[in-house]
Amino acid sequence: MKNLKLFTVFAFLLVGSLTVSAQDLGVVSVEDIFNNFQEKKNADTQLNTLVEKHQAEIKKQQEALLAIEKDVQAKTEGKSQAEIQGMMTQLEATQKDYMAKQQALVTYQQAAAKELTEKENSLLKPIEDKVKASIDKVAAAKGLKYVVEKSMFLYANGIDITADVKKDLGIK
Repeated sequence: MKNLKLFTVFAFLLVGSLTVSAQDLGVVSVEDIFNNFQEKKNADTQLNTLVEKHQAEIKKQQEALLAIEKDVQAKTEGKSQAEIQGMMTQLEATQKDYMAKQQALVTYQQAAAKELTEKENSLLKPIEDKVKASIDKVAAAKGLKYVVEKSMFLYANGIDITADVKKDLGIK
């Protein structure tokens, strides 16, 4: 019972210390800003172009592997064990070629993923910094102590600064 009283007192102290008035709280829809920010749209276009380039190359390499599989299947289909034994040197060479191409595909996929991540970071970081700086600027001008993502709350009785941030960034 004593622990329950201590917990209740602690909870009231904690909640009381976290109380924020509506004048101190601002909300912003970062998603709305990004969806309408031309620099973000341009970055997305560049990233999509890079993804499509890599997807085309990966598909080409996968098709080459599939062609080897079909070729081996066509050469060995209907053959006796003795006939396949006679082709073993050729089949082993084909297997080495297949393994090399498979490893090249894995290496390419890893390099493509790394390149995409680096490109995404290099394109989006300056945009994110610009949006954050604008949010900071608008919040300071409005005297807000806290700004949170609008979508994080079911209900927020704070000042919505999304339009002001969009205006500051030149978004219509």
